[in-house]
Amino acid sequence: DEKKRITQKIESEIARIIEEERKKAIKAEFTPEMKLIGENFADNKGRIPWPVEKGVITSQFGLQKHPVLEYVTEDNIGIEITSFDKTVVRSIFKGQVVRVFAIPGANSSIIIRHGKYLSAYQNLINVKVKQLDMVDTKQDIAEVFCDIENGSKSILKFYIYEGYEKVDPELWLVKKR
Repeated sequence: DEKKRITQKIESEIARIIEEERKKAIKAEFTPEMKLIGENFADNKGRIPWPVEKGVITSQFGLQKHPVLEYVTEDNIGIEITSFDKTVVRSIFKGQVVRVFAIPGANSSIIIRHGKYLSAYQNLINVKVKQLDMVDTKQDIAEVFCDIENGSKSILKFYIYEGYEKVDPELWLVKKR
């Protein structure tokens, strides 16, 4: 229950920040560079690099059956990528860091703007970027928290938004061989 409460708090904060960014985008025109970045992002659907070098998707986007309760479903607004031990998180595309924040009881989160698209990374430690930093594709931005008490699992929660609309991040990432 506590984990679910914290997750809802994080997702609410991400949604609030995404809405704030959407309103900013309506008021201000994107720079020519940000327009180009957004166009390039859209052109690369299915070819975007993974935010971690190694890992598997352990929780998918959309309505999912609860792992324990048979008749309960959960709406996942992103994906979870699980790896082990120290795991570096990289920006999936060039863009600008719009927010770095933490929720009490949880680790840090980063939101990066790629033109009209935003990527969000959650469950981070050792953050290497700050608000307004420009980042490149595959630039190291943080590490995933490694839960030693849970078999040294490192679980990244990863989201992509087109404007305010949640989209399935798996559709954007390059397919693993």
